[in-house]
Amino acid sequence: MIMGNIEQLILNIIMFLFSKHRRLIFTTFNQSKYYDAVNNLKGHGVSYRSRITSNGTDTIGSNGNCQYDIYVKKDEVFLAEKAINSNE
Repeated sequence: MIMGNIEQLILNIIMFLFSKHRRLIFTTFNQSKYYDAVNNLKGHGVSYRSRITSNGTDTIGSNGNCQYDIYVKKDEVFLAEKAINSNE
């Protein structure tokens, strides 16, 4: 199990270093809220990256202990926050 954590840490560091999407703008443990946020971002043309982390034995998508994080580019933070908070 420790080896999996080290591999995940290395992957997270690599993604952070090489991704343009570095600003965390949304975190939830609710899959439905995650998809609502993603759909709002897509609807407003905002580029994003997701990280979904399973915190336990649940599988991704089971609405259990999964954490859904959404990252955007620095210059799109305002637009992304506006998009996520819209009701479209």
